[in-house]
Amino acid sequence: MMSKECSFIRELLPLFAENLVSEETVEYIKEHLTGCSHCAQEWEMFCRPLPDSIPTEKLYPQKNVEKRLFARLRKTVAASVLLLVIGGAGLAYGSFYAGKHIGMDDPTYRFAQELGLFTEINQTKTIDGLQVTIDKGLFDRTRSVLFIRFSASGEEMPQVSLTDESGYQYEQKSGKGWQNKYFMLEFEPLRLETEQVNVSLTLDDQAEESAEFVFPVDVVKTAQYTTIIYPNQVKELANLKITLEKAVLGVSESQFNVRFDWPTDGSVSGIALGKGMAYFPTSVTKLADAPPPPGFGPLPPDGLMSGYAATYGVNYRSQDPPENRPALYDLTGRQEIQVQWGEYKTTQFPCQVEAILKFAPVEQGTERMELLLPPVYLYEKVEDENGIKLVFREENTINLEKGIAYGEGRVVIEKAWLEKDRVYLSYRLESSDAPDTVLPHFVLKDIRGMEQGKSRFDMERPQVVVFYLYSEEAKEFHLELESMGHLLSREKFSLDLQDN
Repeated sequence: MMSKECSFIRELLPLFAENLVSEETVEYIKEHLTGCSHCAQEWEMFCRPLPDSIPTEKLYPQKNVEKRLFARLRKTVAASVLLLVIGGAGLAYGSFYAGKHIGMDDPTYRFAQELGLFTEINQTKTIDGLQVTIDKGLFDRTRSVLFIRFSASGEEMPQVSLTDESGYQYEQKSGKGWQNKYFMLEFEPLRLETEQVNVSLTLDDQAEESAEFVFPVDVVKTAQYTTIIYPNQVKELANLKITLEKAVLGVSESQFNVRFDWPTDGSVSGIALGKGMAYFPTSVTKLADAPPPPGFGPLPPDGLMSGYAATYGVNYRSQDPPENRPALYDLTGRQEIQVQWGEYKTTQFPCQVEAILKFAPVEQGTERMELLLPPVYLYEKVEDENGIKLVFREENTINLEKGIAYGEGRVVIEKAWLEKDRVYLSYRLESSDAPDTVLPHFVLKDIRGMEQGKSRFDMERPQVVVFYLYSEEAKEFHLELESMGHLLSREKFSLDLQDN
């Protein structure tokens, strides 16, 4: 039988994971986990990410682009791939609050609970011998959230679709779970005219049996507590144009839509939003002016298209300093609003990125706000040819101490090492620039000239870069310093809600 202390500790684990306990309680929990293997195992389970049903990385290279243009235009689903970035708090499909009402204790739902805006569903179906219940739903103007529980733990993340009475299917944005038994799934917001939805659930992609749930919804009751603003404020920094297009202040979260535009002439080799989190290279192809054959769709705008499409999702932690994350300030209540999530994605226009920044809901009486953007790095090409050969045949660690020069200094590659499907680099900058104001961007290719992963900065070790290899068989590589990013001044947008 579990002791009272163990039971108490396990009740505290969700709060401990979110840093919502005092320093004394943190030490108490850590001490208990050190001496109790059962609770330590429970904590390990709590922190283990659930299986991710979305591809971790895929970019579309610029190769024979004109020949493949019209086939790609017909395959619109393949034009945007979600890249999940571990931003300290882990994957979006990470562990969350335990218990029957997973996520319901999240402070971001306080307003919705106080206003009675949750939809009581309470429908139970049986699938493959398991009972699955949809307890509640929240249909905000920024997202649709379903709270689902199973009678027993499963092996995989359930596959769930959300469709309205017109047949429109809503895209799933993220999900959180605990013990593969309790889930909170988030979809795009329902259309205002929606009155009834259908939820279809299967246990995995290959399952033939599904559970169907049909229930009425009232989207208007949450919409009346939502404020939507179109500020269209513009900032221009160096060769970058930043536009705050829209703000949606919902009952469960606040959402800001920001657009970034940079030149297509190659003067900028790319931009990054946050240190090593979301990097978008410049990739522009001019297509022939001849009209496409019938049935193949129109030419892209201005005859220009990008050689790739990508989306990055970043799960932010509010306890981290704002040096590497966005921030939202309630100037009326003089408090910072908790940051939650950032999504950065390419559009149909080359050298254009749309950002969706999400925070906790603001107080209903808030009159003035200030949005601080995430740090932005503008990258310039390293003109001089450079390259370092890496061969991991006999040893998995190579001590290098080799320098690569760039305009204002040089990057010294200290060592490289191979771990399973990853290559790591440790480096240092020899430059007069302040730390973290300059970032290198590396390209790693195999002996056939094929790229092997995209460079990511290690969150715990800022001077370490990691490549997640596309091929575990690759042992020989060519490393190149492709460009250098320079940190721009941090920009912010001010919003006066009294004007709206």
